[in-house]
Amino acid sequence: MNISFVSDNFYLCTGIESQLFDSHQITCKHDIDMYLQAYNPENYLVVGIENLFLRDYFIKTVKRLNVKYMILMQDIIKDHCFKIGDVVFSSLECSPHYIQKIVRYFPKPRQNVLTQRELDILDVFHLQNVKIARELDISQKTASGHRVNIQHKLRMKSKNTLAMLRIKTAISRSNGSQLHGLLTH
Repeated sequence: MNISFVSDNFYLCTGIESQLFDSHQITCKHDIDMYLQAYNPENYLVVGIENLFLRDYFIKTVKRLNVKYMILMQDIIKDHCFKIGDVVFSSLECSPHYIQKIVRYFPKPRQNVLTQRELDILDVFHLQNVKIARELDISQKTASGHRVNIQHKLRMKSKNTLAMLRIKTAISRSNGSQLHGLLTH
């Protein structure tokens, strides 16, 4: 299976190009539209777009095409991955060999990494433990434990709220799940 790598980073695109990978640099919405018109659905799509606006647009567009894809993010620990819904998430720092391994041996990584309660906590992750506890009618210690579990399960590099928001946005956009709160449409 061939792998199509799409990124807004020239150096990533240049470095990953090989016999198994074809890479495409995108810089605007028009580039995304042109790329997807010519995209071969037989290829496994790897999205390494760092610009949040472009990544969000790309995910929304690809979701309508019903294509298998993986999202690479800088906030995930190197050479780790997880799957939520039909989308695989991995580190932007992973090697081409690791991407091949995921595509070949891990086409369906374990489903539902997060429990329903953890998804509820993820939705209000930006709040303090006291407020989470009050809103979800749980203890502060339970809220804190769920936050730690979420960060561990999602293989987060950083424990800051901004990183969690980026992950939450990518999950929500790609999975189509209706996380209420910050991402309500």
